[in-house]
Order: sequence, then structure tokens, then C-alpha cells
Amino acid sequence: PVLVTLTVAALIAWGTVQVLEWKLRPVVAQLAEAQVQNTMTAVIEMAVTENLSRRDLSYGDLVSIQRDDSGAITALSTNMVQMNLIRAELTAAILEALNGVDVSSIQVPLGSLLDFEPLWARGPTLQARAMTVGTVSAEFESEFTSAGVNQTMHQIWLDVAVPMTVLLPGGELEVTVRTRLAAAETVIVGQVPNTYLSLDGALTNS
Repeated sequence: PVLVTLTVAALIAWGTVQVLEWKLRPVVAQLAEAQVQNTMTAVIEMAVTENLSRRDLSYGDLVSIQRDDSGAITALSTNMVQMNLIRAELTAAILEALNGVDVSSIQVPLGSLLDFEPLWARGPTLQARAMTVGTVSAEFESEFTSAGVNQTMHQIWLDVAVPMTVLLPGGELEVTVRTRLAAAETVIVGQVPNTYLSLDGALTNS
């Protein structure tokens, strides 16, 4: 009888754990993903900002504006060699930052799993681990917006994507951390040719 009782109790406990895991795992996954996104984004932004600050990058380092004798804009030329070099160095800086900072341990307070505000972010924690998968993808993109009469704001953005695998109790969660940072910008005075304005990401560097 004792053995039967222990067996039944073990089965009930196992079943209870399975039910709780089934019900709570979506919440745990959502919270873990949010923490991974926040943590990794902060690391990426810091690495890129520090690198760009050290090199004192300006708009003129990436784009040359050509005008005719009357001052009208005839072309916008990108320094693709420089952009590819900067992109490679920024990618290396991001990878180094991710490897050098302890961002692998993600803690999800159990109180956050309950719909009860006083317990939010309190109590024991569930541990999850985030691992970088593959490599960092970094692409330059261009954006033109109106900045006033006969003025155009031209911004060059760096779009970064880092694939991650988050190890959770009961399985894995695939997450791609994405962030967008301004690399350089200027206000162009004069009429920018429609050829450039009509292109979505005219300076996309792939």
C-alpha cells in the first residue's frame, strides 16, 4: 500500500508539473524573449555607439553630393569601400561585445507569471540561457525625408540583426534581436533628384 501511495503521489506531482509547465511556458517564453531583446539591444547599441564615436564618422565620409555649375544636385555617390569596411568593423565590435559581456543568464521571477500586480518581478527566479547563433547581420540603409522648403533630410541607418537561441525549461526559443541605429545624417539644401527619393533604401549596402 505504501508503494502504491508513493507511486500515485509521484504521478500526481508529475502531472501537476506538466500541466503547470504547459500553462506557464508561453508566459515564461514571452518574458524571456523580452528580457533577451532588452539586454542584447543595449549591448549592441553601446558597441556601435562607442565605435562610431571613436572614428568620428560624418555624413561626408559615406556620401558625396555632386552639383552642376548652377548648384543643382546631379548625383549622390556612396563610398562603398568605406561603408563595407565600417560595416565589417562594426560587426566585429558587436560580436566582441556579446562575447565579453555576461548576458547569457536570463532570470524570470516567478511572481511575474501570476496575474497579481504586487507579486510582479518578485519571488524565486527561473533561469534561462541565451546563446548567439551564427553571426551578426549588419546592413546600411538610406532614408530621405522632407526637412522644409527645398530641404531634404538624408539619414543613413545601420540595421543589426542577431539570431539567438534561448534555452528554457521544456525546450528552446528562437529569437532574433533587431535594432536600428543612425550612422550619419545631413540636411541637403536643394532639390534632390526624384530618382533617389523614389528608391526605398537607395543606399542599401548588401
